[in-house]
Amino acid sequence: MSFFSPLRHLPEPAWRALRGALAWMVLAAVLDGLAGLALVPLILAWFDPTQASVAQSVWLLLGLTWLQALVGYSAQRRGYLAGAGLAARLVTRLLEHLPRLPRGRHQDHQGLVRGPVFSSMGIPAHLLAPLVTALVTPTVVVLGLFAFAPRLALWLALAYLPLFGLLRWAGRRNLDLEQRRQAVDRQAGQLLQAFAQQQALLRSAGDASQGQQALREGLREQHRATRLLNRRALPASLSFATAVQLVFSAVLVGGVLAVAAGDLPGALLVAVLVLLVRFIEPLAQLAQLDQALRMAWQALAQVLAVLAAPTLHSPQPGAQPLDASLQGQGLSVYGENGEALLEDLDLHCAPGTCTAIVGPSGAGKSTLLALLGRGMDPQAGEVRLGRVDIRQLSERTLAAHLTQLFQDSGLFAGSLLWNVGMARPQATLAQLTEVAQQAALDEVLDSLPGGWHSDVGPDGALLSGGQRQRVGLARALLSEAPILLLDEPTASLDARSEARVHRSLRALHGRRTLVLVSHNPALVRDADQILVLEDGRLSGCGSHEHLLATHPWYARFAEQHRAEQ
Repeated sequence: MSFFSPLRHLPEPAWRALRGALAWMVLAAVLDGLAGLALVPLILAWFDPTQASVAQSVWLLLGLTWLQALVGYSAQRRGYLAGAGLAARLVTRLLEHLPRLPRGRHQDHQGLVRGPVFSSMGIPAHLLAPLVTALVTPTVVVLGLFAFAPRLALWLALAYLPLFGLLRWAGRRNLDLEQRRQAVDRQAGQLLQAFAQQQALLRSAGDASQGQQALREGLREQHRATRLLNRRALPASLSFATAVQLVFSAVLVGGVLAVAAGDLPGALLVAVLVLLVRFIEPLAQLAQLDQALRMAWQALAQVLAVLAAPTLHSPQPGAQPLDASLQGQGLSVYGENGEALLEDLDLHCAPGTCTAIVGPSGAGKSTLLALLGRGMDPQAGEVRLGRVDIRQLSERTLAAHLTQLFQDSGLFAGSLLWNVGMARPQATLAQLTEVAQQAALDEVLDSLPGGWHSDVGPDGALLSGGQRQRVGLARALLSEAPILLLDEPTASLDARSEARVHRSLRALHGRRTLVLVSHNPALVRDADQILVLEDGRLSGCGSHEHLLATHPWYARFAEQHRAEQ
């Protein structure tokens, strides 16, 4: 079937384990059908006056039943192991793959592990075994019936084609409707989250009615979509189960007529009906199983599509930088619709100098910083670190020579000590204390009962935005990398902490190459060079005094800061 096509894209160890589990599932289903067929000679022997073969039929049934139970247990166990192995390998691949995606790509995949990966795990663990049973066991039964009641078996075999055509139609229809409803669910969830997060703003504005109206409309749309799904999906789901029941009824009626006409022994009809009753329930549930498996395949396909996305390639062992300079030549980056995010940009940051990047929102500042840190590669031009093309550096070499601090500092669940010290695991307490003072983190340490051993929570959730920024800055300062890239390093800090960080960054002059993006003129005015970006192009470059006298946008930028003071 078409929904098995994602299997060929699985990691080879996962596909190998799943193949083995699938083989055991098929064997268990075949034995299940054979055990059911063993009921037929048992019932026939029971109604035979001689009853000579009853014991033999009983032993045959018991043997097949025990064998099927053992094989079924092994199939179920292998299915669980294959599911756990699939999830583990997908998570491992994602951990290796996501950090190597170009900037912005991995941010769209935050819920992959919580959702699609664990949905994929259910394919071998919970869905394949009942699906295989529903497909294989009735097929074995129909084929076996040719030995006892060829005409009834032929009727059942001919009924298979319309049944599975109906199953395919119902599965595709339900899947399409379910996808539409999930899209509405996501939209309603986003509205609810935004409404909850913006309560302070709505209260301060004195008017929550507009936000409430948007939320209510989103929830009403979700309700309408759910009702539409139920109204349209229910007939599709019931149609297959009804068709299965009709086939069973047709066999019953046809069998009774055949017995009445003397063409079929009554004992054989009883045996066939007992056998069909035993296997009609899993066959009737095939529509629901098919839909659940299609949804799980879709989740798996989502993960595999991410894993198939091209990553930034880094050679091993790669070249070595000659110094701590950064240089960009003819850098151009284009968006998905072909719009220029950066175009033909040149810059040079000499070793030990400070370069500040400023410009209006959307000018391309963060994009340029991402290029310099190799968060992405340009469509044209090249970035050189230490006079070497940055694409020729290994990941380890790049990490040893360059440290980046983003606006939202990535923190891990664990202690402050671990989150800061991961930049230099061998750092002494004196070195940690020094960078804590430089980043104004010492005030945070004093306010926490556990000090350095305080837990920051998942993604730093137990800290405020300013506290997280100080942790990230302390980690960057602790790093021994000669080049620092900082994106708005003081955006979430109060004025006193900002002044302390400003002094710390000035102290790095001549010791490290510093490139920072900031909207704060007080932070950038002491830079050796200031780059002004507008609409993806470099519109000005020079010192604070030079740009103040020659660049209109920068003059307004500096004047606004003076007015705010």
